Amino acid sequence: MSFEGPTFPTLAPTTRSLVPGDFPGTKFSAQNGAEARVQYGSRRTNTEFSLSFDNISDANAALIHDHYHDCRGTLGIFHVDYKPKEGNPGFHEGISGENEANRFSSIPWGLKYRYAEPPQFSSVKTGRMSVTVKLTGILDT
Repeated sequence: MSFEGPTFPTLAPTTRSLVPGDFPGTKFSAQNGAEARVQYGSRRTNTEFSLSFDNISDANAALIHDHYHDCRGTLGIFHVDYKPKEGNPGFHEGISGENEANRFSSIPWGLKYRYAEPPQFSSVKTGRMSVTVKLTGILDT
């Protein structure tokens, strides 16, 4: 069982990107070119979720830094909260402008997350930072 860290800080990202992963399985190929595929599960794995926070305060960047530390780096798993964020209210609920379901919500498919790598911090100017966070989805079992 992995260590479970605190919920990710409630900051509105400037951008986000999602790679939905794939279903676990194996492909078998015969000499004549015939293929057989075996699926090993009904839920996708290897989901990648990236968040960028541009021009945020040093204090908000410190929240991300401290969260990474509290999660023991890339070892701990954590939730990304459903609470709507100011400036992007439908982001965590997966709501589009017309209140339609959004497949690209921040919490797709009941996942928890783990840092895929340490966050990257860039100083914009005195008191301002840009932060990039890359997460890997973990099946919530």
